[in-house]
Amino acid sequence: MVLAGLCGKASAGMAEPPAPSDLVDESDGADEAEALRRRVIAEAADLLDQALVSYVYGGYQVGDSDDCKQCNICLTAKRPAPSRRLAECPSCARCSLDCTHFIARVYDQAGGHYPYIDTKTMLALSAHDLKRRYGLIDLGTDVNATAPGDILVYDGHAVLLERRHAPVAGQALYRGDVVHATGGGVIRRPGEGLQRERFVDLTAFRGPLRRILRHGILAGLPAAALPAPPPTTAPAPRPAPGPAVEAAATAPPAAAEKAAAPQRKLRRVEKRKAGDDG
Repeated sequence: MVLAGLCGKASAGMAEPPAPSDLVDESDGADEAEALRRRVIAEAADLLDQALVSYVYGGYQVGDSDDCKQCNICLTAKRPAPSRRLAECPSCARCSLDCTHFIARVYDQAGGHYPYIDTKTMLALSAHDLKRRYGLIDLGTDVNATAPGDILVYDGHAVLLERRHAPVAGQALYRGDVVHATGGGVIRRPGEGLQRERFVDLTAFRGPLRRILRHGILAGLPAAALPAPPPTTAPAPRPAPGPAVEAAATAPPAAAEKAAAPQRKLRRVEKRKAGDDG
């Protein structure tokens, strides 16, 4: 089954993550920016390796393996339209991500404060307001200026840059590896919403590249210069399961077996407001 999403399209497939030494320069381990950059790349790779997380528009957190399993079983059984996934599979509110919440989670888990922002706001605000309100530095669209950990913004989609490759004769000038949450054409089943795509054309990955944003610390700003974190809220209580947990019994056996695969217990994140994008 293909779960096409508001934030997805066909990808080039997944590959083994490159070695950390290939992603960032570790020569200056004491540097705050490089330390955060390493943690961001490592956190994104760790999440891809650990979690059977589905792409759901408005999904904002990753629960434990049972939360992910119940979401994936429901999506397999009901096959809701992208805009109806949270409504028809409420368990997905406990384990699912869209593209901008994936980025927010990675930065927060890596220890870099990141006020949630959707792609519509990323593209609409001035460079001054992006820095003042979100601590993000606008680098324009010059891919030569990018570094691992930067956020590449397209129309309705945003990705994390994991690595930029040297130009190869006969190929697009700017190729790189990106990690993101997507519901695109190669997603064959629930639980495959987090993807790494290698050697993509960074200037036209999801249409033309609209903006490159860099976290303030990665741009050399002191933490004290970043916007204050918003107040945290307690997570909503987990509802008791109903007589039939979201049509689990109707799920195809192969999909149910995939969803029930053992997983490490994953960390929760605080609830964030769902954005206007995937």
